Amino acid sequence: MNNFAVFVSSSDDYSDIWDLFFDLFCDYWPEYINGGGKIYLQTQTKEYNHPSLNIFCTKVGKLKYYGEMLRAGLDKVQEDNILFVMIDYIFMGKVDNQKLICYYDFFTLNDVDSLRLVEERFYNYRDTSNPDIKQCFPPAPNRFFSYQIAFWRKEKLREIVLPHESPWSSEWYGDKRAHEIPLKLYSIKENVPRPILYDLRGCLHRGKWLDIAVDFLERINYKIDFSRRGYYTDEYNSIRTRLKLSYRLKLDGLKGSWLDLLKRKMRNEKNFHNANKTTPVE
Repeated sequence: MNNFAVFVSSSDDYSDIWDLFFDLFCDYWPEYINGGGKIYLQTQTKEYNHPSLNIFCTKVGKLKYYGEMLRAGLDKVQEDNILFVMIDYIFMGKVDNQKLICYYDFFTLNDVDSLRLVEERFYNYRDTSNPDIKQCFPPAPNRFFSYQIAFWRKEKLREIVLPHESPWSSEWYGDKRAHEIPLKLYSIKENVPRPILYDLRGCLHRGKWLDIAVDFLERINYKIDFSRRGYYTDEYNSIRTRLKLSYRLKLDGLKGSWLDLLKRKMRNEKNFHNANKTTPVE
């Protein structure tokens, strides 16, 4: 197996779906198991084992914020490169292992920061030596950084997320930080089949089951008690949801996200100015 690990971003609050996630992982990606691949499961205090998988639980403790928890978990990872997966991105079909290995080889050979395995309308790009992959350039508002499944250089992912941020605010501010770094981002192209099939929304929203996940699990006859979490029926774009998100973004901005972004912009502007100075002729 290639020298990357799978990092599953989770918390103890999601322990009731760990069996589901890893059962489907085994069913749809047996090559990773057979190759002895390592999985890091982000946990707080809980330990978890699966009979078919090599799982290391991070057990970072009862940290307050998602950002500090993610950073602490990444600090436990021994490998330099990871495949990042959110816990509610349950696999919904056979993983194309051959494609993944090909994409990972490209990732390492080209010194990439992140290789997105989902195309998210990147319009500013150029082709690469791999016909499936394009290099993406800013601006790409609200898309240049996200938590969709991707290969990552561990340290670069850690740099983008600030300790006080939630998953939503770290994506929003992380997108702007990624523009300033700038992130060396690549992505599969729009018409290329995704090597890992999953619902881009995840199987849960606000802790409740989404319809596509319910339909899928019922179709494959996977037994799970949906009533424990309940069903999410509100619209993503409801006024209530938007107000809560706006409040959270502003709050995390005041905690340091805005200042961090301002410092990055000022530093970049200074570097640009210095690089474009002309030396006076004596």
